[in-house]
Amino acid sequence: MSRAYTGAFLPGADSHALWVAEWPSFEATWRELSGRGLRLHSISVSVEGGKAQYLGTFRAGSGGHALWVSAWPSFEAKWRELSGQGLRLASIAVFEVGGKAMYAGAFLAGTDGHALWVSGWASFEAKWKELSGKGLRLVSVSAAVIGGTPQYAGVFRAGSGGHALWASTWSSFRAKWQELSQAGLRLVSIDTFTHDGRSTWVGAYRPGSGGHALWAGVDWESFTARWHEYAQQGLRLVDTAGAVHPGSSGCLNQVVMPEGTYNYGVTGHPDVYHWPVQDTSGATRFARLSVLTGVTPFMTLPFSDPQVKRSGIWRYGNGGWHHAGDYSRGAETFEVRAVAAGRVIHVGWDQWSGNTVIVSHDVGGVADSYRTIYMHLRDGATHDCAAAWDQTMTATWIDSDALAEYRTHLESTGCPQNGPRDPDPAHWGTDAQTIPVTVGQQVTRGQVLAWAGNTGPGGKRGSGGPNTHLHIFWCRRDTDGQFYFIDPYGVYAKPDSYAAGVTDATTGPCVRYPVAWNGGRPQYP
Repeated sequence: MSRAYTGAFLPGADSHALWVAEWPSFEATWRELSGRGLRLHSISVSVEGGKAQYLGTFRAGSGGHALWVSAWPSFEAKWRELSGQGLRLASIAVFEVGGKAMYAGAFLAGTDGHALWVSGWASFEAKWKELSGKGLRLVSVSAAVIGGTPQYAGVFRAGSGGHALWASTWSSFRAKWQELSQAGLRLVSIDTFTHDGRSTWVGAYRPGSGGHALWAGVDWESFTARWHEYAQQGLRLVDTAGAVHPGSSGCLNQVVMPEGTYNYGVTGHPDVYHWPVQDTSGATRFARLSVLTGVTPFMTLPFSDPQVKRSGIWRYGNGGWHHAGDYSRGAETFEVRAVAAGRVIHVGWDQWSGNTVIVSHDVGGVADSYRTIYMHLRDGATHDCAAAWDQTMTATWIDSDALAEYRTHLESTGCPQNGPRDPDPAHWGTDAQTIPVTVGQQVTRGQVLAWAGNTGPGGKRGSGGPNTHLHIFWCRRDTDGQFYFIDPYGVYAKPDSYAAGVTDATTGPCVRYPVAWNGGRPQYP
């Protein structure tokens, strides 16, 4: 889904839930959660391709409640009817489908003074001022383009104390949010719409204290990850806004694999490197935003040869998850270079990926905050041929079919288990192509670490030509001391979502997370 989501968070410790779906599924879940002691507290609606998607936040509660979606005459009539039955409108969403204005509302038990107003901005602001002077406060605001004109809808409830209403572009909106937060006000309702190519954000504020947060304009994967993270920190989602994401659906929501796990331990190295998830204990998997955000731009490309091209990065073209980068020069080798200054902490043969070098990088005054892992390297044809048999073919954890395919590769390229060996240089290189760095050595940006190859079954199995390439993991250390894979391009998707050229600028709506390239774009060292 190519939709963007925004949420306002305030302190809370009660049971809660979040659900997004088109109407039949949303209504069914509303009924289900209602039966489990949860009540719909806020509702927002976004429309893409003529289809309305409903997003609701649920909180622990009891007593009367209702959900209603209709055109205005029916909605206003239902509002009056339910108001007379001891219910109050708690949240409203205005949207347009098929050229028709529609309204969605969540009702909760209440008997206090209240009001409902729908109009253009000038009238809406005037009514807000008028009702504020009569002891009512705006608690829910929604906005959408109806018939080509922005329309605002507001729910007012009895209240006193400080309050504010603000509508503007994002930079101004965020600045006002920070200003009002410092003045003891909290954002309780938010919405957004786009008109004449310009996005407007609108928010209602009420008095508050303690923790609060705003997470805006992100894909569903990022939004739910933050929702889960904030919940563990004692915050609850109080209102949401949905919009169309400028990125294509093909590049969104690609960080977390839907099935399986991916953690990599390098043979002979003590640490394990992990895919960036918070946990996999529940039915839903959440991206580890603490690793994906706040990345420092300090890296350059791991080579200087302009003939080297990029292939799979976070995901392969066939849809599989890679969590790394592949670079190749066709069947030819090339010099692999350090992406930045650092210290070599491992040089050895990995049973799956062959020769491997790991470099630790101190960044921003933090020791060992990033690591880069270079794999499929060459360390002399004679050495590599022997390591293939002595270390990989004796590995008990590798699938027997994979070992059989690797054996085929070894025997067909002049590297039999017994008898004379004459490793094919196209696959194995020469004995002169060795790893020139050692453990503990300090290296500079662009210093040669090795030659690219296809050593190990992760680089080449079966018959056929060579698969010479560099496989590189980029890793960042999190607060738990563990290292997690990141994508320095900030894209986290399939190859066709990345810029075409190796050194092309990394920009556009598919770049959803910070870029780790020095200067903001991939460059030769």
